[in-house]
Amino acid sequence: MTKVVLLKNIKGYGQIGDVKNAADGYAKNYLLPNKIAKLVTAGTVKEIEILKKKASAMVEVEKKNAEAVAKQLSDIVIKISRKASDHDTLFDGIDRADIAIEIKALTRVEISEDMIKLDEKIKKVGNYDIEVELMHGIKTITKLEVTKE
Repeated sequence: MTKVVLLKNIKGYGQIGDVKNAADGYAKNYLLPNKIAKLVTAGTVKEIEILKKKASAMVEVEKKNAEAVAKQLSDIVIKISRKASDHDTLFDGIDRADIAIEIKALTRVEISEDMIKLDEKIKKVGNYDIEVELMHGIKTITKLEVTKE
């Protein structure tokens, strides 16, 4: 095992500044060459503290940005018009990608499809509340108005 300190967040593995025992092959063939981690030495203890402070500051900035976007999304109404049958059933359902595209068009904020909580395609004309989770702990509800073309 090789002891490394992470220089970047790795989903499911660790955060910036975490000290990890990595398999030798993983460390030598992936983490170190890609500058995702560096070997722990006597001098890296201070670097670890600095990295953790920077990471903490970055999280605070991201959190403030996410809160501002959440406020913006709660104040808008997304309008999508689609062809529908006489019974108001859409011929082509609306999915998370469609909603993300409309959010970007309205707000100039790029939202990942994964942030939009939608179990299945919207298949009917009507008004919907769409939950958007911008980051862990920061959620908002935006309005979606689906109309018939």
